[in-house]
Amino acid sequence: MVTRRAHMSTLSRRTFLGAAGALALPSLVHAANLSDRGDTVFPFGVASGDPTADGFVLWTRLGTLPLLPGVAPRLPPSVNVDWEIAEDENMRHIVRKGSTPATAENGYSVHVEAEGLQPGRAYWYRFTAEGSQSQIGRTLTFPRDGQPTSSLRVAVASCAHWEMGWYSAYRHLAAENPDVVLFLGDYIYEHNAPPSRAALTVRSYGAPEATDLEGYRWRYALQKTDPDLQAAHAVAPWLPIWDDHEVKDDYSGIWAPAPEESIEAFSRRQRVAWQAWYENMPVRRTLRLPNGGMKIYRRAKYGDLAVIDLLDGRQYRSRQPCPVPPKYGDGRVISESCSDLEDPRRTFLGAEQEQWLFDGFRDHSKVWTIIAQDLMVASLRIPDQKGTGYRYWTDTWDGFHAARNRLTQALADYRPPNPIIFSGDYHSFFASNIRTRPHDEKKPIVASEILGTSITSLGPAYENIQKILPLNPDIKFFDSRKRGYVIADFSPRNMTARLMGITDIRDPASSVSVEKTYVIERGNAGLINA
Repeated sequence: MVTRRAHMSTLSRRTFLGAAGALALPSLVHAANLSDRGDTVFPFGVASGDPTADGFVLWTRLGTLPLLPGVAPRLPPSVNVDWEIAEDENMRHIVRKGSTPATAENGYSVHVEAEGLQPGRAYWYRFTAEGSQSQIGRTLTFPRDGQPTSSLRVAVASCAHWEMGWYSAYRHLAAENPDVVLFLGDYIYEHNAPPSRAALTVRSYGAPEATDLEGYRWRYALQKTDPDLQAAHAVAPWLPIWDDHEVKDDYSGIWAPAPEESIEAFSRRQRVAWQAWYENMPVRRTLRLPNGGMKIYRRAKYGDLAVIDLLDGRQYRSRQPCPVPPKYGDGRVISESCSDLEDPRRTFLGAEQEQWLFDGFRDHSKVWTIIAQDLMVASLRIPDQKGTGYRYWTDTWDGFHAARNRLTQALADYRPPNPIIFSGDYHSFFASNIRTRPHDEKKPIVASEILGTSITSLGPAYENIQKILPLNPDIKFFDSRKRGYVIADFSPRNMTARLMGITDIRDPASSVSVEKTYVIERGNAGLINA
């Protein structure tokens, strides 16, 4: 049986410090005055992702400093990059090595798809190029499908706005030594903070809103100079998906929020944004499509303990319900009388992805069914101004009632084992039970949802939502005042989720504490307050 202790060798102090920022920039830095360091072409760290039982993707991106918007790195068009994988943190027992080019055409990103390794164990890796050597990263292979497995630690993160705070949440997440990190969207923000939040800005993007490939590449590059983010990438493999800010706030399918951005123009913008996402994420080449698009929904299996379904909640969906011209792709609050809400023709996942997900629910070979997706599934009804009806926010599953009903009915019909949904986007902690029909406590619980707060992005007004929670009995916990992440520990008996809150995102050395803990017992639907 694979145990967490058996395949999760703890980083030594020296290796962890290397992962946490030996090659990183000073944390108190502005985009316009990054110090010029000529000793490395690896200013963005290293990462791994999309693990299987015999391999994973290794990632890095070459660059030179100082990092300035619109200024190309001082590198030839193609650079040879050597890579090594070892069984030990000192890189003495090399088990795989090779070379691959990093080209200007692909943003000098490197994706190595390693295979043929042993299941359920840790490996270490590094890159060498142009006389420089990267920091050492640590990654894992998953246990074989069906292999008896006793534990899994999952970290859940989302919504990291560079301008709104320091990334101490990533540093504390790395110290948890997760087996895998589920990143649920908004890795970057395409826009800058509005003037109304100038007093809250701790560091600037130093560039206009991203609309083209170079603009998106700049956002990722700046983001990845952060040493705490580098630590989180270097400690464990990631399974990332996107939400909206990787392209444009509140877009829905083919529709942009701005009426002046045509469907054709927005399609071009999506493709360059998705290219930049691929270039900067440790994901597999098979996610890329010949037409320049991407298909990011996928499934990972962790021994006999868990299956992880990763969803795309943006690309395939219908536009938000009952739009008000001239906007046709924008989130807002609407009345329950909107006929679009119950229209069965409208989709959240798209027909193909929806069927793929529901077909997966038929697999009962794992103890836990983990659904990782970007937007809140639980319903949050808001009283209307007269107090006689309800309103809903249209950008989450609350704007797609018929699609959510299909999801909850599929969970009821196929009964995938012990489903738990992890979500992001709302910049808040939510813990909810999911029923076949929201708000009806006579209906069965078919899943539970843990929505993790943001890394730094500011949340909605706490008091406004807190006062309407009595109208939403399935929501067991809410707090928008804290930034942070979630740590979920799975065993064959139960799942324990710790909601971790950062003390102060304006303090780069901020501490962290447990805000709330929930348990789900195997075979018993619903959250237990621990």
